[in-house]
Amino acid sequence: MSALPTIALLGAPGTGAAELVHDLQQRIATDSAHIFCATAPDDSAHASITLLMGLDLACPPDQRKTREAADACLRAALAYADRTYRVVYGQGERRVENALTAIKSVATSAYPSIARGNFDQNSATKTARLRAWNCEKCSDPECEHRLFTTLTGRDMPTT
Repeated sequence: MSALPTIALLGAPGTGAAELVHDLQQRIATDSAHIFCATAPDDSAHASITLLMGLDLACPPDQRKTREAADACLRAALAYADRTYRVVYGQGERRVENALTAIKSVATSAYPSIARGNFDQNSATKTARLRAWNCEKCSDPECEHRLFTTLTGRDMPTT
């Protein structure tokens, strides 16, 4: 593929998609990728990479159900459209690093010449991140689902 990757970020209200777009635009060269904030899954239909914001940022208790419902609708729409996406968690610099890791995991196979070096963090950050890596931050929606169902006991056989 010769076209630049298009990276769409979307999330429920208050999950920081616009802020992460800004942070990523500061880290990724404009001639390496086009990054934008999608307001609906249809907006990301032509994106090469779709990132969905996790629900780990602080939320006022009275807005929690609305945020969770919006997130569920986004995930259902992405699933219905058969869109592959990665979920991004973390706060501040950790969220940026997790987004870069998710982007690189997709871009490396689809855009090897562009991905090499453009989505890398410096080696000190990479080493520190790998030591602190946690399964719940891998950005894989299927892995996230397995982890969630295991933690809630939904996959446990009934006796």
